[in-house]
Amino acid sequence: MPEPDGAPEPEAPAQYTQVQSDVLKLKARLPNEAVSDIVREVLHRVAAERQTNRDPVNQPSRRKIEALCYALISDAPGEAAAFIREVRESGAALHAIYLNYLSEAAVILGEWWDEDHVSFHEVTIASSRIYAILREYSYLFVPRHPVEVKSAIFATVPGEIHTLGVRMAADLFGEEGWNIEVKTGRTHEDLMAEIVESPIRILGLSAGGVHSAAPLARLVMALRVSRPDLRVFLSGQITQVAKDLVGMMGLDGATADIDEARVMLGRLWSDLSDARSQAWRREPSA
Repeated sequence: MPEPDGAPEPEAPAQYTQVQSDVLKLKARLPNEAVSDIVREVLHRVAAERQTNRDPVNQPSRRKIEALCYALISDAPGEAAAFIREVRESGAALHAIYLNYLSEAAVILGEWWDEDHVSFHEVTIASSRIYAILREYSYLFVPRHPVEVKSAIFATVPGEIHTLGVRMAADLFGEEGWNIEVKTGRTHEDLMAEIVESPIRILGLSAGGVHSAAPLARLVMALRVSRPDLRVFLSGQITQVAKDLVGMMGLDGATADIDEARVMLGRLWSDLSDARSQAWRREPSA
């Protein structure tokens, strides 16, 4: 949906622009098959969050969602972000933006892709912008209850065969008072299902090298959609041999050094505890 002649191009928030740029750069570095998997993953995960509420503001018409779809594939990078800002200003609930507007757009874009109404390039751009919008508003999904048990999931990226490092790290952190759940050898879908159902808010992933970049990127983007409250930390050789790729994934921390890992996880724990406590204090009295 191009801007009328003479109209200024909508400006996108800095975080939105940065996330979108990083995701597009990352996709440009991965094989087309891997990019296709990631695009379908984002659209599928967002679409799965649909609700059936028929409130006209919070559950918009198909025509309005199609307008959002055209904004998502527009030549103007900030048009979709501006569309969502206008929706918020019109009174739509923030969760409705996530559960209805963006989820419905993901469904329609998936249909258009299957029908060749949009190209692979366009749907790649659109999925990156949806992902960037979700990341911009991820702070809305801070858990409301204070943390009671210092806990984390340590998992290997699907397809990774080296598991000894994860188990050793789990033992080390366990000795320091962490409650660690270890998950190795899972498929993408199985690992996603277990993490989505878990109340734990910190995830430590391990990947051995560049061969894990594509499954790692797919997993991280799926988690950002389905578990926006989750803090994701990466360790392993990939943090050394593919720093540029890792830097495009929007992780909350990454290192191959165990001492630095202790500091990073401690910081994530503290930040998450503070955010939960603040949200808890903001809750109205019963």
